[in-house]
Amino acid sequence: MSDEVRDMIRSALADEPASGLEFERVVRDGRKRRARRRFGALSAAAATGVVAVVAVAVSGAFTSTTSAPVAGALSTTPTTSATSSTAPAPEGCVVPQMAGGFPDLPRGSATPEELAESGRLTEAFGRFALPLPAGVEATPLRLCAIDGSWGGDFRLTGDRTVIVYVRPLGGQPPGECVRFTPQTQCSVRVLPDGSTARLTVDPGAETTLATADVWRSDGTYVSVMETGGTGSKNRVLDDDRLTAVAAAPQLRVLWAGRPVPAAPSDRRAAELDRVLAGVLPAGVEVEPTPAGEALDFRVRQGGYRAVANLADAAGRGWLMVTVDEPNGGEVDCGGRPECRLVELSNGRKGALDTLTSGGLTRLSLQAKAADGSRIGIHTANGADDGTGPDRPTRSSPLLTEADLIRIAELPDLHW
Repeated sequence: MSDEVRDMIRSALADEPASGLEFERVVRDGRKRRARRRFGALSAAAATGVVAVVAVAVSGAFTSTTSAPVAGALSTTPTTSATSSTAPAPEGCVVPQMAGGFPDLPRGSATPEELAESGRLTEAFGRFALPLPAGVEATPLRLCAIDGSWGGDFRLTGDRTVIVYVRPLGGQPPGECVRFTPQTQCSVRVLPDGSTARLTVDPGAETTLATADVWRSDGTYVSVMETGGTGSKNRVLDDDRLTAVAAAPQLRVLWAGRPVPAAPSDRRAAELDRVLAGVLPAGVEVEPTPAGEALDFRVRQGGYRAVANLADAAGRGWLMVTVDEPNGGEVDCGGRPECRLVELSNGRKGALDTLTSGGLTRLSLQAKAADGSRIGIHTANGADDGTGPDRPTRSSPLLTEADLIRIAELPDLHW
């Protein structure tokens, strides 16, 4: 999961827990501290709330749903062979509620069927001969229930960790490349059995991350990422070995999952750029932010985000437009006193928040496109000078409530 997809830093690389906010709950494009977090964070000003960068340690953090001892916590002692193995755990295990680091927000509970699948996957993967280089050993892997999905990690000799996430394919088409930095290396290829594998390597300043995402012909999606601590640059699993783990037949999920939309891609981001072309009122110009964003969509938080400073004769302001994947639920104010519902076309509604503090005014409109995509338009009368729009730079936002509604109603602004 792509922003920065990988909005998937887990285990000992984590820094803080998830915030639990619906739109911002999984920061899907940050891979920036000890590794460039795959899940990036929105500005707190834009999101009308604080966004926490997530990913907590999952190694050793899983809990059993029975009174039996927690036998599935990952050991930090390498096994004595190059084959991943663990005692069968038919009771399964559960990722703790709100634990970050996976594309899905863990429920902290599981049905008997999900627990049984957890135990079956764990036992099955224990029979898989890991394609490890000579002299490298691995700790066992437990695949614990998340939310109709399963995940866990294992350690390799040295300081490298491999994170495994599996779920039903859900009808999702094969993913395309997302390049979060100019250094990102990405390629897509078709495997002999008809599966599609995407290899992404991020040679960051602090650590090297390598991920194999495989949309498998057996109806399973598998993501396998190798990462390490600060300064960990040398991969243990090369592209072929990483792909072999993701293609392991033992990771086939025997589960009927919910439909999954297409993964975000650079190609779709470029299409959305054209949707916003000419959307600003006359006399309003785009200025790049210190991060170089100039209202061009990028994959962030597992969705799409376009940010820019704006300027006219009266001063400078700020704008952010987000598109997140379709989901259920209705648009409402959630009891926020600063929010009111506004009418959009085709009977749709939007939730408009107006926040004013210290002369800084923020307008935020949340809406849904016809396909269920979540649309967010946020503007402020402050410009982003490196820390977000945190002080006024003009008397009022450049865009009005009507402007925000007009953007939300663009027919091609959707997932």
